[in-house]
Amino acid sequence: MRQILLTIAASILLVPLSFSQTATIKGTVKDGTNGELLESANVVELPANGVLTDAKGNYELKVSPGKITLVISYIGMNPDTQLLTMKEGETKTLNINLGGNPLELQQVVIGENKIGVKIQKITQSIDVMKPRLLEANNITNMQNAVSKIPGVNVLDGQMSIRGGSGYAYGSGSRVLLVVDEMPLMTADRGGILWQFIPVENVEQMEVIKGASTMQYGSSALNGVLNVTTAYARDTPSTRLTFFYEGMGKPPVDSFQWWKRDGKFFSNPNLAGMSFLHKQKFGPIDFVLGGMLQGSQSFLNEEYDYFTRFSAKIRWKPKKLQRLTLELNANLMYRKDGFQFYWQDGGHPYLSASGVDVDERYFYAFVDPKFRFIDKSQSEHKLYTRIFRQNNLDGETDFWIYRVDYQFRHDFGKIFRLLTGVSNEHWIVDDGTLGKHKADFGGGFLQGEVTYKFFTANAGVREEYVRLDSAITPTIPVFRAGVNFEIRKYNYIRASFGQAFRVPSVAERFVDYNLAGIRILPNPNIKPEQGFTAELGYKRSLKINNWLGYLDAVLFWTEFKNMIEFSFGTKFDNTGFYPYFQSQNVSKARIFGWEISAYGEGKIGPVDFTTLLGYTYFYGVDLNDTSVTHNVGDFLKDAFTHFVIATPKSNPSDPAADYAVWDSLTRGQLKYRTPHQLKIDLDFILYNKYHIGTALQYYSYMTRVDRIFEVFIKDAKTYRENRLNKGDVVWDLRAGYDFNQNISLNFLVKNVMNSNYSLRIAKPDKPRSYTVQLVVNFGGGSPAQSRNERRASNI
Repeated sequence: MRQILLTIAASILLVPLSFSQTATIKGTVKDGTNGELLESANVVELPANGVLTDAKGNYELKVSPGKITLVISYIGMNPDTQLLTMKEGETKTLNINLGGNPLELQQVVIGENKIGVKIQKITQSIDVMKPRLLEANNITNMQNAVSKIPGVNVLDGQMSIRGGSGYAYGSGSRVLLVVDEMPLMTADRGGILWQFIPVENVEQMEVIKGASTMQYGSSALNGVLNVTTAYARDTPSTRLTFFYEGMGKPPVDSFQWWKRDGKFFSNPNLAGMSFLHKQKFGPIDFVLGGMLQGSQSFLNEEYDYFTRFSAKIRWKPKKLQRLTLELNANLMYRKDGFQFYWQDGGHPYLSASGVDVDERYFYAFVDPKFRFIDKSQSEHKLYTRIFRQNNLDGETDFWIYRVDYQFRHDFGKIFRLLTGVSNEHWIVDDGTLGKHKADFGGGFLQGEVTYKFFTANAGVREEYVRLDSAITPTIPVFRAGVNFEIRKYNYIRASFGQAFRVPSVAERFVDYNLAGIRILPNPNIKPEQGFTAELGYKRSLKINNWLGYLDAVLFWTEFKNMIEFSFGTKFDNTGFYPYFQSQNVSKARIFGWEISAYGEGKIGPVDFTTLLGYTYFYGVDLNDTSVTHNVGDFLKDAFTHFVIATPKSNPSDPAADYAVWDSLTRGQLKYRTPHQLKIDLDFILYNKYHIGTALQYYSYMTRVDRIFEVFIKDAKTYRENRLNKGDVVWDLRAGYDFNQNISLNFLVKNVMNSNYSLRIAKPDKPRSYTVQLVVNFGGGSPAQSRNERRASNI
């Protein structure tokens, strides 16, 4: 594999440098209503090659020959999208008038089919978050960002979309993380390492909801978190962000374990800083970013200290504009402590004995990338990776080598063809997992037809999985979707996609002892399989210069061979002992609906961005004898449980009411909160005053593993006393731009200081106070920086 990668690198460097000139687009950008020249308008060639207009509204952008998508945008105005074909050495003048005519929100996503598509034209559900909301909420960990997306929940770092995952500590993720078109999962557990995502340079975050294996391969069983990072612009820019978050008083005084000296800074806290520098050196784009962060949690055994650096270098040779070479790198040192469950209900911030874990890890990857457009305007991408994950205490050493080739050709404006092959080679050397080698390979073929008001796409994928000498049987997976504009600004869509997930190395081979409970290996565990189908409607909205959309969708998901940690007891020469083991134990069916809205722009003097949504789902284990397999009866039960609530028939005996609840919810999937409401509103007044609020509601968790209620002290009592009570988390924020370079922001999270616990026996954060200082050098004022980053349509 190393020889293969060296050969690839050499072939990239030895490509003949004897060819075409630069293609150029230039012009002016004006306000279409009054003819005013617009300074700092955003002109972007997708996916991320862009410039800002100067003081006279002029721009000049070097682009790749061939077919391109150009997006021109300005804060508070309707963006414009242009589809162009550029010849080698051609210079084209394109003058743009913005805001003159009502237009839809020009938001473009790439996650559905790896090709830029207007969000109104997608065939499956995708939610988007822009950097503006990341900065406004002081997001230093992408886990906190995805938790704001409708229908998304995160338990101990495990991401679930519309109830597609429950909770199983240490098991692999059913949602795949993709950063800059490359999967990025931990080598041992197949999970998402949230701290490794370069949040300071995120250009756009997309959450693709539902089965996505056809596009991305294994692990995309429940969806994809697709993150795109930014490139340099013509004007060099540097941004420094400093932040401090301190915990307030716990909702119950007896919870507090830290010093009671009245000093705010002695409370549990989080502090850190991030930096980002972007600059062009002729044909070379250079980006360097990083974050240093340390936190002591309100949970006494949890802490997290990490240092991360990332870099992107992109080179377009002047004599060969069809070729793009890129090198991305990321490295991180992390030391953290994890607390599994509480001591008891009266001391939930203290850890039970022996259930805390301390780790020190080093992570690093290097991604050499090659992109070439041949003379038939076909696009070739060759992406490679070398990834290392090392436990600094000497127990773990993982290597991953990846090669990914993709080919795309557009047959006019009607049909697009995309195909590709990939392989990941893993080398595992771990004290609890053993020594193993694996290959995860596959190929896919996908086509898309676009004609007037109609879009359809379909594709198929076949995977190859080899672990040591054993080959895991896989089956082809298929996906298809359609989108039809039934009338102006009104769209309906339907999609069906199959998926599978290969068990992680940890799920197969982990052998560990946690506080006397053994975690046993299961080398014969089978891959998970499933499908997602949905029917959706999207309506574009416009209020003055504010543009957005309303989206409603019905979804149906089924999985078989779902992997969960199952509890049992065994006997050996030491006697009986309890254990957990990853097993294929359930066949799941989930039905539900989701209503969401997104918008951005100006209403009068107010620049207003909104993201909100409500999700309901009903999920059952079809292997449970109490659950009906009849579709009609299942749908009837789903609507019945939409309004079900167990009456408090005996307030003096909550255990009796809990027993009724347990009977009514028998057969439902565990660790799910079927009702979820997410709201985030952000306002900018007169380009310098910031006000925002966020609210999250989670209904009562239907069921949990009985073992937790038996073995964890007060866990069952806590659930009995909170029966049918949901959790509301409300945040407030405000900020001010002092001048062209400095912005100061304040946040209060969990304003009501709610005592809540989304995961059993592990409370969530009490009220906290955050101060954030942002300093910009070059690249415009904070307001201009927000415009540039929010308007980018990746």
